[in-house]
Amino acid sequence: MRLFLGDVSTGLGSLPTIQFLWQAMSQTTIYKQILQNSASVQVLLRDYLSKSSKSSDSHEQEWRLVLLFLELYIFILRLSDDEDFFSGIFPDIIKSEGPTSRLRACGLSLSEVKNLTIVLKHLAFTLHYNAADILQGIQHSEPISMTQLESYFGSGNSTAKTSKEARSQDPRANAADTRLDLGSLRSIVTTALRLLYERDSRRPFLPRDHWLMTSKFDMEGFVSAVVAEQERQNEVSDSSDDEDGEVDEDTNMGGLHSGIIHTVAGQRVSRHAQIEKLRAQQRKAQRDRLLAVIGPKLEILRHMPFVIPFDTRVQIFRQFVYLDKHKRREGMDADQWRMTMLHNPLRSPGRSPAGRHHGKIRRGQVFKDAFEQFYELGEGLKEPIQIQFVDQFDTVEAGIDGGGVTKEFLTSVTTEAFGPRDGISLFTANSKGLLYPNPTAMDELRQVLKRAGVPERSADWQDQVQSLLRQFEFLGRIVGKCMYEGILVDIAFAGFFLLKWISGQTGENSYRGNVNDLRDLDEELYQGMLRLKNHHGNVADWALDFTLNDQVSLPGEPVRTVTRNLIPNGENVTVTNDNRLLYISYVARHRLVAQPAQQTAAFLRGLRSIIAPAWLSMFNQNELQRLVGGDSSEIDIEDLRQNTVYSGLYEIGDDGLEHPTVQLFWKVMTSFSDRERRDVLKYVTSTPRAPLLGFSQLSPRFSIRDGGEDQERLPSTSTCVNLLKLPRYKNQETLRQKLLYAVSSGAGFDLS
Repeated sequence: MRLFLGDVSTGLGSLPTIQFLWQAMSQTTIYKQILQNSASVQVLLRDYLSKSSKSSDSHEQEWRLVLLFLELYIFILRLSDDEDFFSGIFPDIIKSEGPTSRLRACGLSLSEVKNLTIVLKHLAFTLHYNAADILQGIQHSEPISMTQLESYFGSGNSTAKTSKEARSQDPRANAADTRLDLGSLRSIVTTALRLLYERDSRRPFLPRDHWLMTSKFDMEGFVSAVVAEQERQNEVSDSSDDEDGEVDEDTNMGGLHSGIIHTVAGQRVSRHAQIEKLRAQQRKAQRDRLLAVIGPKLEILRHMPFVIPFDTRVQIFRQFVYLDKHKRREGMDADQWRMTMLHNPLRSPGRSPAGRHHGKIRRGQVFKDAFEQFYELGEGLKEPIQIQFVDQFDTVEAGIDGGGVTKEFLTSVTTEAFGPRDGISLFTANSKGLLYPNPTAMDELRQVLKRAGVPERSADWQDQVQSLLRQFEFLGRIVGKCMYEGILVDIAFAGFFLLKWISGQTGENSYRGNVNDLRDLDEELYQGMLRLKNHHGNVADWALDFTLNDQVSLPGEPVRTVTRNLIPNGENVTVTNDNRLLYISYVARHRLVAQPAQQTAAFLRGLRSIIAPAWLSMFNQNELQRLVGGDSSEIDIEDLRQNTVYSGLYEIGDDGLEHPTVQLFWKVMTSFSDRERRDVLKYVTSTPRAPLLGFSQLSPRFSIRDGGEDQERLPSTSTCVNLLKLPRYKNQETLRQKLLYAVSSGAGFDLS
């Protein structure tokens, strides 16, 4: 904080410390070398990280300057909101009223940020992709200790005593005491890079392809190479699972005695457990090192995926899903798996019999029936499911589920669950219609239970709470199932909620929330926080304290206000000019993290049981939305036409010519605006967006079948199989009018 607030006197006047450090750092030989020649990075890093390196004092000073700048800049990036940051990027557009704030005075210009990201990209890429080569180069010049490996892989075993002993035994190391190890250096560089990327992904300001590093790879074979790395890593992980499990069990048993040792025997048990834990961590470090060696491309995808084109990452995602299906179903396709489980359900121990994957679903009760019949499947929802829709008289609708009815089922579940419903809504929308978990759901349930006289913390109370959370979890699985099967749904999620999907690669939730994300939740609250932050008078006059009011409402009942402390004894702590940044931080954290914590955790638990967290983390929040709902770019009619299947009288014959009515249809589609094309697409497929990799990825394919010769009949659809039933209209204008009327009114829907 002292560095942030400090100024440095120069010949041109006083400069904020960060500006002084930037000017000095950007003139260093190291910075210029990396900016101009990325091939030099590995040599520079090896010289820096090697304790036996004979690099000059000037290079040592330059590295210290680079790292000091990055540490301070990371602090500033975390502290500043988007308005502060972009005031430096676009000074002519974003102007301050009154004196320039400290944070805005610390901002870098567009060209400076652009060059900084180039340097950080090259550094981070080398530290991740060439980590094994760097370590090997260091090992050739000096023995590499387990402490170094643990530091690199973050196992946390090294102690101050061990480090001091190592330095005392190596006099050359004393001159390099200030050097970071590879893991710490990588962490700082990657953190700075990702913070800048997050700004650009939220509000783009850099060129479209600025983040890509495709020249570093053979992109033609990249997808297959990544898949091969993943399979090799799976083999290594599987082979060590049993051993790690045994050690973990022993370690956990030893952990029961930690802190409560009263006997010599207890001390021996604890000591033994500590030794076993250290050995397990050493084995894990060695395994992690091996995984990094055999999976450098995966390291890039896990830590800086944005350097790979989005379409390529989508292909990788699809390949990961395919491999998972192949492994779970032992190479069988969906139909073969169904038949195998139907005739021999005990063939694979632990597998759910096919009967558990069959559901009878009532129209109008889709989510309720789905939850009751499929929740217990857990991750078994990945397997093929068979659906029978029934009406209010329990009459089964005609049709065989070859995948189409499953699609109709999944889209119906999402439409019903994410839309308005009786009772407690699971999700709510911001002013732009973007969805996120209902933050007051648990408060609403608490109010309902109290009104019903259910004692708090009783068994009935706990059952109701768990039932609601299980619904969130199940909805997460349903969204995951749609992604797993490549089924697009017409749902748009709020950006801050999507950020939580990618907040942890191993299942943890590392999302912390900040004032910038408040904009996606509540624009009015966001603007209020900015006014508070930038107020030039005495903030204490606003009479704010460290509490926040949550509004809880149920249908037909008055709004109830619940006041919550943001900090202990918050009602007695006044918000002042000195602590207002802390107050803003706590408000953002409460609204974005604490208030919806249980609902969000349950949803993510369900989502991640179907889609691995590491797969999700390959995308930013905007890309995830495209993965869920499809491409929002203009509909490509030619691509749709090339990937359309015709049946009935419209089937193309030996002459290769389209039926005259089909030709009229494409003329009409070409004449439509993009919005009208999207309306037609949604009418037929249930989503207004194209698949990410084009209409060749739509499953089933977009299809057109003749719908008779009655000129007054409207077109109809079977959205479950993406089928348009088009009457044989005689002229273009009739086809245009009938199609637009059917689309706008939703008329003519039926399920084949």
